[in-house]
Amino acid sequence: MIDDDWLELAEHLAMLDPGRPRQASLRKSISTAYYALFHSLAYLCADQLVGWRKPWNVFKPVYRALHHGLAKKYLERAARAEPAGRIAQIGSVFMALQEVRHQVDYDPEPLPFGRKATLDYCARARFAVETIRALSAENKLALAVGLIMRAR
Repeated sequence: MIDDDWLELAEHLAMLDPGRPRQASLRKSISTAYYALFHSLAYLCADQLVGWRKPWNVFKPVYRALHHGLAKKYLERAARAEPAGRIAQIGSVFMALQEVRHQVDYDPEPLPFGRKATLDYCARARFAVETIRALSAENKLALAVGLIMRAR
């Protein structure tokens, strides 16, 4: 799956430089780990709501419908509703990665952490992706609907 490729790339980037890692390698690693999780959620939505075997012109709009900010809001609400649940675990990782991704992508100051913390973010992303895959069929569908549909 594509999210596995993103996760492997994130881990590779974190380990790229022998000795002291370059800031760019750590930054790109974390950004890539976040996008592994984001794409895993986008795939979940499209697969659950349309089905991955459908033509691209049907699958792609649902895949692209996932919005970063709305996903965060939904996952925050879901975590408050069931704080010990799997969706809350996914949401916790998503929110942490999104926050640090904004830091690494937009803040020019040197990072206050190194390779170990970067690899920890990669591991958290991997945990969240695996948790998504392990959800029951009912929870996958509920998560997909919650992520894509706007609350009214």
